[in-house]
Amino acid sequence: MKRTTERQRPWTPSRCAELVLLSLLALGLGPAAFGQTPGVIKSRPSDSQVDPGPRSPFDLTQGRKPRSFLPEMTGVPSDVRDNAGMFSAETVRQAREALEKIEKTTGVATLIETIATLGGEPIDTFALRLARRSGLRGVFVLIAKQESKIEVLVSRSYSEAILQPARHRVRDAFVEYFRRRSFDDGLRQGVSALQTALATARTEGKLPQAERPAPDGAPRARTGSENGQAHAAGDPSAAARLAGDLGLGRTSGEHLVVRNQVRMTLEGARTIIAAAEQKAASMNLKVNIAVVDDGGHLLSFDRVDGARPASGYTSLTKAITAATFRQPTGPLPAGTANPDALLNLSLQNAALAGGGKITTLYGGVPVVVDGQVIGGVGVGGGTGEQDAQVARAGIEVFLDRLKTQDRPATGEKPRAESEF
Repeated sequence: MKRTTERQRPWTPSRCAELVLLSLLALGLGPAAFGQTPGVIKSRPSDSQVDPGPRSPFDLTQGRKPRSFLPEMTGVPSDVRDNAGMFSAETVRQAREALEKIEKTTGVATLIETIATLGGEPIDTFALRLARRSGLRGVFVLIAKQESKIEVLVSRSYSEAILQPARHRVRDAFVEYFRRRSFDDGLRQGVSALQTALATARTEGKLPQAERPAPDGAPRARTGSENGQAHAAGDPSAAARLAGDLGLGRTSGEHLVVRNQVRMTLEGARTIIAAAEQKAASMNLKVNIAVVDDGGHLLSFDRVDGARPASGYTSLTKAITAATFRQPTGPLPAGTANPDALLNLSLQNAALAGGGKITTLYGGVPVVVDGQVIGGVGVGGGTGEQDAQVARAGIEVFLDRLKTQDRPATGEKPRAESEF
């Protein structure tokens, strides 16, 4: 009897159903897929709710666990980081609770951090680097235990809401008790002063609109992505809301410019160079010194007699890097004992290809006044550590002279950095 091969089998209805079932099983779909009740697919948080209707049996997402999306980060939460062990655990807990309450009330995050030592670095530069590294948008307070210094910084979006007098009051609240060695009381008073300053700014309407907390029970405003989704779906009012989110069509002029900025003058640059030259002479060094503004544009340059001409270019590149990167120059990653040579070389080559200037050599230091980087100083001619030391010496004289110049008639010495 002749055997019937697979190719010779007739195409009966039962055979067709068999092949369809095998195909579905190969796709990972069982018979339950056919009996699945149509439903509404849950959208991502930024999507509008849409009913897609019945699902297809060939939908490969059926039966799979839905993806979970992390909430969008809104900033660094308020905290007290007592790295230097200055406060008791109970006081830290109370301060954290108070800061969280302040953040909920005003929408402004506050980070208070203590460190054991500055390691010879100016506190304003150190504080600015830590604040930028934390990603904070709000108020940052740095306390250096060994040097007995404190610095209060605010992010740029709050510069007009919390002006210098308010920052000084906050700083003085800490210092008053720190000088008595009553650190727990100092922390409590400092947090209280912060609460008063932020509450005043909120009452006067100085806080940025986006940072003001919504009243209880108020409907949540749509985000820009939600408005974009609604516009794509044909919502006629979505375009207007999207324009509002992007700030288009505003006529009040709010936050269109940055005010109360500090700029370095030519006289200030020359003051830095003169002091740096004296420091270099005391170390028996012949160096090149460059001072640039906050955008990396040259303000003043000096080459000491006998200094290497080739170091002139190096000093300028160091100054530009310190000013535009808003931090001292050095190998990357910063603070590591074993720098990544390939990373450092790649960054410099990439900058050179784009017409920019970047260096990972030591010797470039930013100039920070009132929490703002107003320029950079670069020195070349000694070792990297020597160049950095000369640059810092010039900046310290500049800052000391600036404090003397701004001293009020009463003779009270104002402090950009406070000691206790």
